[in-house]
Amino acid sequence: MGSLRVWIDESGKGDMLVVAGVLCDWDAVPGIVNEWRNVKTALGLPPEVEVKWNVPEGHPTRQALAQVQRTSKELREQAVKFVAGRYDLTFIAVVMLEQRDLSFWKKWVWRKTSVRDFYCEGLKYLVQRVAQEVVEARFQSCVIICDTPELGRESFTLRAIRRGSTAVEKTYQDWYRNGAGRGPGGQHKVVPLCEIGFHPSVLIGDATYHDMLQIADVVAGVTREWVGAARENRETSWKVECFKAISGRFRSRHGTPGLFGDGFVLWPSNPGLWEQLKRSLGYVMER
Repeated sequence: MGSLRVWIDESGKGDMLVVAGVLCDWDAVPGIVNEWRNVKTALGLPPEVEVKWNVPEGHPTRQALAQVQRTSKELREQAVKFVAGRYDLTFIAVVMLEQRDLSFWKKWVWRKTSVRDFYCEGLKYLVQRVAQEVVEARFQSCVIICDTPELGRESFTLRAIRRGSTAVEKTYQDWYRNGAGRGPGGQHKVVPLCEIGFHPSVLIGDATYHDMLQIADVVAGVTREWVGAARENRETSWKVECFKAISGRFRSRHGTPGLFGDGFVLWPSNPGLWEQLKRSLGYVMER
């Protein structure tokens, strides 16, 4: 079998962090990148421009859009259309919900406390599912590429919290030597990632210059918008429709129903929100 590559990006704001991954065979990457760049040029944008789900004011992409009289929503729509039609891509998303009293934590525990404290924990749940995919699909190797995580330079560790400039690399080293835990439903024994073909270090990239990381950013952004809309009972919003469009690309080997518990993780457990999310997808989950 081929070699699996996984590009990972995240979207964190307020009390929600989404860590999303895009999986594909290495040989498929050049064609995907070329067609992704065609999406940009079709909108009148330079092929090297960075695509982001949320384009901040003053960002070069927003300036490029203004020059060709396009909007960021048009860019989002075309990006969603592209990823929804890619049968050579598989998605996984992990949604982490903040449970702490942040004002207390910032005052008494860690002044830079934020939901991003749990980035490495969310990454672990994603890697568990990637490891399961490697075993079940019989890939010979796997490389993980993360967009540069905003974890600061000052180290801080407390149980599941891992912060600092080397937090991801150090945590991955533990998974490489000792395993990242079991996948959905406790499938497969806990084994070191080195034993199932993972490369010895996670790679850190920058979506500014990497088209595949831009696609991962879109998946993270769409997922975050969908969960936010469901939490606010906006089940018929445009953001929900965007997620419906890409939901068929999520890993779904074991989830019941559909992507839940397999290509999508909600942590910690929240039965009320779980039902809202299922209702928001409606017919998609009943297929």
